[in-house]
Amino acid sequence: MNRSSRRFAFFDVDDTLIHIKSMFDFFRFWTLDWLEDPDRLALFEADFAWRRRAGQPREDLNRAYYRYFKDLEPDRLTEAGQAWATRWLAAPDRLFVASAVSELRRLQGEGVEAVFVSGSFDAVLQPLADHLDVTHSLATTLLIGHDGRFSGEIGEPQTIGAGKAEAVRAFLAHHEADASLCYAFGDDMSDLPMLRSVGTPVVVGSDSPLARHATSQSWKTLSAA
Repeated sequence: MNRSSRRFAFFDVDDTLIHIKSMFDFFRFWTLDWLEDPDRLALFEADFAWRRRAGQPREDLNRAYYRYFKDLEPDRLTEAGQAWATRWLAAPDRLFVASAVSELRRLQGEGVEAVFVSGSFDAVLQPLADHLDVTHSLATTLLIGHDGRFSGEIGEPQTIGAGKAEAVRAFLAHHEADASLCYAFGDDMSDLPMLRSVGTPVVVGSDSPLARHATSQSWKTLSAA
């Protein structure tokens, strides 16, 4: 198979490019600032505290999160996501991990195309992608029912854990790109399958199991500051 000369850098988002957990930070904004419904936030937090105590896997937690948007019109979520991002982008030094963004910009300058890979969703990721000139995003797809509203279900595979590596492989196959020429950035052991799927893995953070693994493999690491 002929391979294209295109090179890609795959970036996890939460705790890799930004200092926050986008899904949960957005949900707090959505319920308190957008809907002015603190009871909904309290229900959500109690639900997720119970699920975590029960040891539910991340895939189940992800599905549970998106069921909270069941019956919502997509445009409303996009509008709220833009408002959430606008607030954060007014303080970019607080939002972004400087070392990771610097690497993203450096690679873009060398002709490498950046790609978000996240279990988060387009309503919150797209404004960040626009700010960073990122044109590709592998993220959670919220399914839409016949009534044009979210069904509460999401597409598969999920872009978390091993699903990130699956999504990256499919993306590279679609673009006929050589994985050995590509980069991946992550901060958590759950990113390891994605990091292993490319030629140049990079770990953000210096005091984590993944950082220790990176050191043992002589991978590049970046400060999480």
